[in-house]
Amino acid sequence: MSSISNIGHFVLPNDALANLTEIYRWIGRNEEMYRVFKSDIDRIVEQTIQRDGYFLARILDLNITDTRMRLILTKDSNPRNKEERTLFRIKEALAKMQKHYKQMRHQSNDLLDYVNFIFGHYGEVKFAYAEADRRAVLQSQAKKSKRLIIDEINEKIELFLDKKAYEKLIVYSHYYIDFFNIAPFTDYNHAAGLLLLYLLMLKGEIEAFRYISFFELLYGEYPGFLKELQNASVNWKEGLAQTLGFVRFIFRFILQGYEKAEAVMNEYKFDSTLTKCDNIENTIFHLPRIFTKEEIRMQHPYVSESTINRTLIKMRESGIIKPLGKGRSAKWVRIAND
Repeated sequence: MSSISNIGHFVLPNDALANLTEIYRWIGRNEEMYRVFKSDIDRIVEQTIQRDGYFLARILDLNITDTRMRLILTKDSNPRNKEERTLFRIKEALAKMQKHYKQMRHQSNDLLDYVNFIFGHYGEVKFAYAEADRRAVLQSQAKKSKRLIIDEINEKIELFLDKKAYEKLIVYSHYYIDFFNIAPFTDYNHAAGLLLLYLLMLKGEIEAFRYISFFELLYGEYPGFLKELQNASVNWKEGLAQTLGFVRFIFRFILQGYEKAEAVMNEYKFDSTLTKCDNIENTIFHLPRIFTKEEIRMQHPYVSESTINRTLIKMRESGIIKPLGKGRSAKWVRIAND
């Protein structure tokens, strides 16, 4: 028995309703955010994808060094092994979702295609089977492909959304709980579920996750996320799952995303009023005496590499800073404060 099938029994208390109302106020500001970021939208989304790829790799515990991860995600470095190929494919999948999420589907075959695209180099992933009818005479009748179970749930989702019977984010939260418990594939269900949730957030018009990293935020909240997901899975098979805690978590998580996106938007507005080089210089004066380019990038994610390099060269020629070492990992030291 799926959570989607029992969604009619779900009751939203006042505190969760207040959060949902606040979410829709933020959704109403999606166009405002887009107008602010419009001139740099491609670069901003690209950097969001890079951070999403990095933190999803951390969540999945991919055995890749930070240096190699950054080269693959930011420089399109060619993968050297299967783990790196997985990360490379994750980045491509995230980019496709960011670009085409409105048209993308989450039917069973679509999800299987995503999984095989990312993990197929380890071996083909197929649909798993669930027990169907214990009274069946033939063994073939006693098993039911989990593809059919996912498709049945998706049919109900489409019906609910077409008729506007239930609120979209509540429906999507319950769909994710069902996917987690059904585990429809022979492998990589956890990764598939996280990518599904990512897609569902975008399809739910949570456009904050175009400007800030969904998986970076999830990485910081991951223990709480797993706890609520496990709580929502108790008695799931019996159709008695208590899903409110997970829905509450998702609502709070979305609000955090929008608050972070607003902070980025305000910083972006401020940056646009200053020359980029002057703004970077100001940042350097507030960094530790010995610093790296990566620390500058963290403060100015939307400034190009060439602008950062130009500012460093200018400050070096002025005798304000000097390099310590060479190459990508070189550090800089501030030798003057004014």
